Amino acid sequence: MNLKLSFTSIESSLRKPLPGWEGQRLLAPEFREEEMLRMRHKMNSARQSAVLLLIYENFRELTIPFIKRASYDGIHSGQISLPGGKKEETDRDFSHTALRETHEELGIATDDIEIVGQLSDLYIPPSNFMVKVFVGFSKHVPDFKPDAVEVDSVIQIPLRDFFRSEVVKRKAFYRSSDGKEKTAPYFDLKRAQIWGATAMILSEFIELIRQDMVD
Repeated sequence: MNLKLSFTSIESSLRKPLPGWEGQRLLAPEFREEEMLRMRHKMNSARQSAVLLLIYENFRELTIPFIKRASYDGIHSGQISLPGGKKEETDRDFSHTALRETHEELGIATDDIEIVGQLSDLYIPPSNFMVKVFVGFSKHVPDFKPDAVEVDSVIQIPLRDFFRSEVVKRKAFYRSSDGKEKTAPYFDLKRAQIWGATAMILSEFIELIRQDMVD
Protein backbone atom coordinates (compact mmCIF):
# COMPACT_ATOMS: atom_id res chain seq x y z
CA MET A 1 0.00 0.00 0.00
CA ASN A 2 1.34 3.43 -0.95
CA LEU A 3 0.92 5.32 2.29
CA LYS A 4 0.60 9.05 1.61
CA LEU A 5 -0.70 10.81 4.68
CA SER A 6 -1.60 14.48 4.62
CA PHE A 7 -4.01 16.85 6.33
CA THR A 8 -5.98 17.00 3.08
CA SER A 9 -6.29 13.22 2.68
CA ILE A 10 -7.34 12.74 6.31
CA GLU A 11 -9.96 15.47 6.09
CA SER A 12 -11.30 13.83 2.93
CA SER A 13 -11.50 10.44 4.70
CA LEU A 14 -13.45 11.99 7.59
CA ARG A 15 -16.18 13.09 5.17
CA LYS A 16 -16.90 9.46 4.28
CA PRO A 17 -19.00 6.89 6.21
CA LEU A 18 -17.27 5.73 9.38
CA PRO A 19 -16.32 2.06 9.87
CA GLY A 20 -17.87 2.16 13.37
CA TRP A 21 -17.75 -1.11 15.27
CA GLU A 22 -16.19 -2.92 12.31
CA GLY A 23 -13.20 -0.63 12.66
CA GLN A 24 -13.13 -0.57 16.45
CA ARG A 25 -13.41 -4.33 16.90
CA LEU A 26 -9.98 -4.99 15.36
CA LEU A 27 -8.37 -3.70 18.58
CA ALA A 28 -11.21 -4.58 20.96
CA PRO A 29 -10.75 -6.95 23.93
CA GLU A 30 -11.98 -10.47 23.26
CA PHE A 31 -14.91 -10.01 25.65
CA ARG A 32 -16.07 -6.63 24.31
CA GLU A 33 -19.32 -7.76 22.68
CA GLU A 34 -20.30 -9.82 25.71
CA GLU A 35 -19.53 -6.88 27.99
CA MET A 36 -21.60 -4.49 25.87
CA LEU A 37 -24.62 -6.79 26.03
CA ARG A 38 -24.27 -7.07 29.78
CA MET A 39 -23.92 -3.30 30.27
CA ARG A 40 -26.47 -2.16 27.68
CA HIS A 41 -28.95 -1.05 30.36
CA LYS A 42 -26.40 1.48 31.68
CA MET A 43 -25.63 3.20 28.40
CA ASN A 44 -28.62 5.56 28.48
CA SER A 45 -27.45 6.97 31.80
CA ALA A 46 -23.74 7.03 30.93
CA ARG A 47 -21.64 10.04 31.84
CA GLN A 48 -20.79 12.16 28.81
CA SER A 49 -17.23 12.95 27.77
CA ALA A 50 -15.08 13.88 24.79
CA VAL A 51 -11.52 13.29 23.62
CA LEU A 52 -9.34 14.88 20.96
CA LEU A 53 -7.24 13.03 18.42
CA LEU A 54 -4.87 15.86 17.58
CA ILE A 55 -2.65 15.75 14.50
CA TYR A 56 0.26 18.06 13.69
CA GLU A 57 3.43 17.90 11.64
CA ASN A 58 6.63 17.18 13.55
CA PHE A 59 9.86 16.78 11.55
CA ARG A 60 7.70 16.30 8.43
CA GLU A 61 5.76 13.46 10.04
CA LEU A 62 2.08 13.73 10.94
CA THR A 63 2.09 13.06 14.67
CA ILE A 64 -0.42 12.34 17.47
CA PRO A 65 0.21 13.26 21.12
CA PHE A 66 -0.83 10.83 23.85
CA ILE A 67 -0.98 11.16 27.60
CA LYS A 68 0.46 8.67 30.00
CA ARG A 69 -1.87 9.02 32.97
CA ALA A 70 -0.37 9.57 36.39
CA SER A 71 -0.58 6.70 38.87
CA TYR A 72 -3.61 6.97 41.14
CA ASP A 73 -6.21 4.81 42.82
CA GLY A 74 -8.44 4.34 39.80
CA ILE A 75 -9.18 2.10 36.84
CA HIS A 76 -7.29 4.21 34.29
CA SER A 77 -4.15 4.69 36.38
CA GLY A 78 -0.97 4.77 34.28
CA GLN A 79 -2.75 4.11 30.99
CA ILE A 80 -1.96 5.72 27.65
CA SER A 81 -4.86 7.82 26.40
CA LEU A 82 -5.92 10.73 24.24
CA PRO A 83 -6.51 14.05 26.01
CA GLY A 84 -10.10 14.43 27.11
CA GLY A 85 -12.56 14.11 29.94
CA LYS A 86 -16.03 14.71 31.31
CA LYS A 87 -18.36 17.30 29.78
CA GLU A 88 -19.00 20.19 32.15
CA GLU A 89 -22.20 22.24 32.31
CA THR A 90 -20.25 25.31 31.19
CA ASP A 91 -19.04 23.62 27.98
CA ARG A 92 -20.80 24.96 24.88
CA ASP A 93 -20.74 21.55 23.22
CA PHE A 94 -18.69 18.36 23.11
CA SER A 95 -16.02 19.83 20.86
CA HIS A 96 -15.50 22.53 23.49
CA THR A 97 -15.12 19.75 26.08
CA ALA A 98 -12.41 18.08 24.01
CA LEU A 99 -10.52 21.35 23.49
CA ARG A 100 -10.86 22.46 27.12
CA GLU A 101 -9.61 19.13 28.43
CA THR A 102 -6.72 19.17 25.96
CA HIS A 103 -5.70 22.58 27.24
CA GLU A 104 -6.06 21.55 30.89
CA GLU A 105 -4.14 18.29 30.52
CA LEU A 106 -1.46 19.27 28.00
CA GLY A 107 -1.25 22.98 28.69
CA ILE A 108 -1.35 23.85 24.99
CA ALA A 109 -3.13 26.76 23.37
CA THR A 110 -6.18 25.54 21.49
CA ASP A 111 -6.72 28.65 19.34
CA ASP A 112 -4.71 27.11 16.51
CA ILE A 113 -6.56 23.78 16.62
CA GLU A 114 -9.16 23.21 13.92
CA ILE A 115 -11.76 20.51 14.54
CA VAL A 116 -12.12 18.72 11.20
CA GLY A 117 -14.34 15.75 12.01
CA GLN A 118 -15.57 13.09 14.38
CA LEU A 119 -15.20 9.36 14.78
CA SER A 120 -17.84 7.02 16.20
CA ASP A 121 -18.91 7.34 19.82
CA LEU A 122 -17.41 4.75 22.15
CA TYR A 123 -18.85 3.45 25.40
CA ILE A 124 -16.42 2.58 28.21
CA PRO A 125 -18.14 0.13 30.59
CA PRO A 126 -15.70 0.18 33.56
CA SER A 127 -16.12 3.93 34.08
CA ASN A 128 -19.60 4.23 32.51
CA PHE A 129 -18.54 6.97 30.08
CA MET A 130 -19.89 7.59 26.60
CA VAL A 131 -17.06 9.21 24.66
CA LYS A 132 -17.37 11.59 21.72
CA VAL A 133 -14.23 11.47 19.59
CA PHE A 134 -13.05 14.57 17.71
CA VAL A 135 -10.21 14.89 15.22
CA GLY A 136 -8.31 18.17 15.13
CA PHE A 137 -5.42 19.67 13.18
CA SER A 138 -2.75 22.04 14.43
CA LYS A 139 -0.41 23.85 12.04
CA HIS A 140 2.22 24.07 14.77
CA VAL A 141 3.98 21.61 17.05
CA PRO A 142 2.26 22.26 20.41
CA ASP A 143 4.19 23.75 23.31
CA PHE A 144 3.38 21.05 25.85
CA LYS A 145 3.02 22.02 29.49
CA PRO A 146 1.39 18.90 30.97
CA ASP A 147 -0.62 19.02 34.16
CA ALA A 148 1.65 17.77 36.94
CA VAL A 149 -1.19 16.00 38.79
CA GLU A 150 -2.99 14.22 35.95
CA VAL A 151 -0.20 13.57 33.46
CA ASP A 152 2.93 11.51 33.96
CA SER A 153 4.31 12.25 30.49
CA VAL A 154 3.42 13.21 26.92
CA ILE A 155 4.19 10.67 24.20
CA GLN A 156 4.34 11.79 20.57
CA ILE A 157 3.86 9.03 17.99
CA PRO A 158 4.01 9.36 14.17
CA LEU A 159 0.67 8.45 12.61
CA ARG A 160 2.26 6.15 10.02
CA ASP A 161 3.56 3.87 12.81
CA PHE A 162 0.00 2.64 13.41
CA PHE A 163 -0.21 1.28 9.86
CA ARG A 164 2.59 -1.25 10.43
CA SER A 165 1.07 -4.69 10.96
CA GLU A 166 3.87 -5.82 13.28
CA VAL A 167 2.95 -3.26 15.96
CA VAL A 168 -0.38 -5.00 16.67
CA LYS A 169 0.15 -7.66 19.32
CA ARG A 170 -1.92 -9.42 21.99
CA LYS A 171 -1.47 -10.06 25.69
CA ALA A 172 -3.40 -10.31 28.96
CA PHE A 173 -4.44 -6.92 30.32
CA TYR A 174 -7.53 -8.04 32.24
CA ARG A 175 -8.49 -10.53 34.90
CA SER A 176 -12.08 -11.71 35.32
CA SER A 177 -13.89 -12.10 38.63
CA ASP A 178 -12.96 -15.79 38.67
CA GLY A 179 -9.27 -14.94 38.32
CA LYS A 180 -8.90 -15.95 34.67
CA GLU A 181 -6.73 -13.79 32.45
CA LYS A 182 -8.38 -12.18 29.44
CA THR A 183 -6.38 -10.99 26.47
CA ALA A 184 -6.68 -7.97 24.25
CA PRO A 185 -4.91 -6.72 21.13
CA TYR A 186 -2.78 -3.62 21.53
CA PHE A 187 -0.39 -1.32 19.69
CA ASP A 188 3.17 -2.02 20.80
CA LEU A 189 5.06 1.17 20.00
CA LYS A 190 8.41 2.56 21.09
CA ARG A 191 7.48 4.00 24.46
CA ALA A 192 3.86 2.98 24.68
CA GLN A 193 1.50 0.03 24.80
CA ILE A 194 -1.88 1.37 23.71
CA TRP A 195 -4.90 -0.79 24.42
CA GLY A 196 -8.55 -0.61 25.44
CA ALA A 197 -10.72 2.33 24.39
CA THR A 198 -7.82 4.37 23.00
CA ALA A 199 -6.69 1.49 20.79
CA MET A 200 -10.26 1.00 19.53
CA ILE A 201 -10.52 4.70 18.63
CA LEU A 202 -7.24 4.56 16.74
CA SER A 203 -8.27 1.33 15.02
CA GLU A 204 -11.38 2.94 13.55
CA PHE A 205 -9.37 5.99 12.47
CA ILE A 206 -6.73 3.87 10.74
CA GLU A 207 -9.34 1.71 9.02
CA LEU A 208 -11.14 4.81 7.75
CA ILE A 209 -7.94 6.09 6.17
CA ARG A 210 -6.97 2.64 4.88
CA GLN A 211 -10.36 2.12 3.23
CA ASP A 212 -10.10 5.48 1.52
CA MET A 213 -6.71 4.48 0.09
CA VAL A 214 -8.11 1.21 -1.23
CA ASP A 215 -11.13 2.99 -2.76
